[in-house]
Amino acid sequence: MKPSFEIKICGINDLISMNAAINTGVNYIGLVFYHKSPRNLSITKAKLLIKNRTKESKIVALTVNPDDIFLQEIKNYIKPDYIQLHGEETPDRCNFIKEKFNLPIIKGIGVKNNMNLKKTVKPFEQICDILILDAPSNELPGGNGKIFDWKILKNYKSKKKWMLAGGLNINNI
Repeated sequence: MKPSFEIKICGINDLISMNAAINTGVNYIGLVFYHKSPRNLSITKAKLLIKNRTKESKIVALTVNPDDIFLQEIKNYIKPDYIQLHGEETPDRCNFIKEKFNLPIIKGIGVKNNMNLKKTVKPFEQICDILILDAPSNELPGGNGKIFDWKILKNYKSKKKWMLAGGLNINNI
């Protein structure tokens, strides 16, 4: 029986963590290519980490407002299964990247509340292959380990596959 959920671990930046993710059957392995992140990887280091990749674990190249030259370098050397865009990319930019690089797109979106969820996510549903709903942050892009308010998702119905990122407070479930 196939599990009803998938697991994505992001920020893998050493061989021990990579092998653990692969050996436990994680569905998606995120490699961060964002120079301001403490989990940032160089292309050279990422190439070493993916040597033992399997078909079961999809490689996700997380980027923030990347230019086309950098995306081409990632595609050439890492050959990711997905590009994750976690910056200020517009729906048009996501669509352009998807078509130009012929790769599925995951879009990370910071969600503040129910109204913000509907307004922010809808334009990306027709373009992106997976949406990551994340706790908003004023620091680095992404949730930065901040707790996501799961109540926001109570009546959420998406036209697109989505994932949830951010910390969990079991008292709010």
